[in-house]
Amino acid sequence: MATENSMISTRPIGGRKRVVRRLKRHPVLYGILGVITLEFLTGLGTGFDLSVRLYYALGILLVVGWFWARSSSKNLTAEIERSKGPHTVGGKISEVVTMRNGGGTPKAWVEVEDRTDLPGIKFKHVASLGLTVSFDRVEMSQTATRRGEYKIGPLVVRTSDPFGMFPQEVVFGSEENILVNPKIIDIPDFATTSIQHLGETSRRQRTRVLSTDVASVREYESGDDLSKIHWLSTARTGQMMVKQFDQGSSGDMWVLFDQHSNSVVNNDIDSTDEIAATVAASVIDRYTRTFLPVGYISHGSQSLVALPDRSSHHRDQIIRHIATSKPTGDITILEALSDIEREFGQNTSLVVITAANDGPWVEALAGLSKRGIRVSTVLINRHSYGGDSNESALSHLAASGVSAYPLRMGQSIPDALKTPFGREKDTELASNDSNQSSRPEANSGQHELSDTKH
Repeated sequence: MATENSMISTRPIGGRKRVVRRLKRHPVLYGILGVITLEFLTGLGTGFDLSVRLYYALGILLVVGWFWARSSSKNLTAEIERSKGPHTVGGKISEVVTMRNGGGTPKAWVEVEDRTDLPGIKFKHVASLGLTVSFDRVEMSQTATRRGEYKIGPLVVRTSDPFGMFPQEVVFGSEENILVNPKIIDIPDFATTSIQHLGETSRRQRTRVLSTDVASVREYESGDDLSKIHWLSTARTGQMMVKQFDQGSSGDMWVLFDQHSNSVVNNDIDSTDEIAATVAASVIDRYTRTFLPVGYISHGSQSLVALPDRSSHHRDQIIRHIATSKPTGDITILEALSDIEREFGQNTSLVVITAANDGPWVEALAGLSKRGIRVSTVLINRHSYGGDSNESALSHLAASGVSAYPLRMGQSIPDALKTPFGREKDTELASNDSNQSSRPEANSGQHELSDTKH
């Protein structure tokens, strides 16, 4: 019984909600219907002639408005041209909508909306079309603020009669997926391993000695160097196969992008994960352009472990992962390092990008540094994003001999990567010493000049 009573009691509430929604959606229509009902009852009860005439006039208005709205939507067509990718954070996403009035009634108010779940972006515009056959071209452009994979479309065109009694909605096109890649910026060379200098000229060129030992073969991918084709495997399998070299004796790099759920801090404006993604993508782009084999590991909403390679396909695969993966992972930095530690060679560089608090992972990086691996850590300042402080991790990294580059919210990334934490004072002292040493020479020169005058 209790169940039946509860079900009966909820029905009027749901009915009232539906009525309220309809009133909000068509306020003019229901207002006119209310006036028509009132005038009909007034004329019926009193025989007042003006009420009867107003009743008929409003009824005719409803009929005309309905036909007007139907004609407006029936003769309206629209086409949309969306800009092709790749899209990046900070770049423009543009589209052009062309609307045509095939005749019939004029359309003084036409609202165009391209539906999307892109954060902070709305593609909306209001236009008008004349009585005769006409068209209008609408250009819309917005700036992408967050990386990720989103949906855009379909295109919705709304129109109505002049009194707004019968709004019409027409859908054109279909839903499409759109990928927004992280922002890539130019950064200094802060993470490469030791390099050999050839020749004694003033202009030295940096070269890396690549191993000639073939570790394995894999299928050819677009962007691979044709000189790497392994012809015996190609003849045996019937598919193009390329050689993968042993990285143990050659220079390579690994990038660890920490996307553990405890390592991210969000605020209303930005997040540590977003700035970390910019750094990770910039590091990948910076060193793959120098043809350095770059490996990558990250465990967020998606996991990716990519062995060091220098092909464009390899780069694009990593950039896509950075764009689509969210910081919801449960694998720590320490666990990720244990997965790839056996891949590190004598000339390996490791870049760790994180906003984590202090923990055992710092000691693990210190151990790798003692083995000769050049470790660089980009540590995002949690406190600047509204979270708890991770200054202890920064001090621990510096004390352990690991190069740490702190990065605060709003700080220039290239500037933050110029000098590791703890070495700014050494740089200032060195510059001061050089300035002081040059002053006596200048003073002695002045004394000699004065003696000559005398």
